[in-house]
Amino acid sequence: MSKNIKNTQLLIIIILLCGLVIGLVVSSRSVIFQGKASSTNNNSVSVQNSYLFASPLAAKADGQEKIRLTIFLLDSRGLGISHQKVTINAPSSLQLINTQPTTDDTGKAIFDSSSTVATTYQISASTSNQVLPQKVKITFN
Repeated sequence: MSKNIKNTQLLIIIILLCGLVIGLVVSSRSVIFQGKASSTNNNSVSVQNSYLFASPLAAKADGQEKIRLTIFLLDSRGLGISHQKVTINAPSSLQLINTQPTTDDTGKAIFDSSSTVATTYQISASTSNQVLPQKVKITFN
């Protein structure tokens, strides 16, 4: 074999090895994604995207056991709306603790409820005179 062919083959091997090493270094680097479903935006609340849920759905009517009501206020893009005051709409026989009545950066507000009356309550939530269309039923027995 001529010296030029050997040099060319050696150069190709060196280039391929360099490419392999660079590829391994680049592909082994960590990629960090820092997105989250929260926002400090000033968009308006979309009651159609917002939601209310309760957990558990039933508890003893002893005034001690609690059912947690959680509300998420979201904008039209599904991002949380912070610093919004939330009101729970319920009969006066339901005792409410305003655990976190103003939404945080994820749009979440939290209330704890208890009752000494054995009954089922239909609960709704509102903010800025907008009532969320979703309702939950909780039972104390």
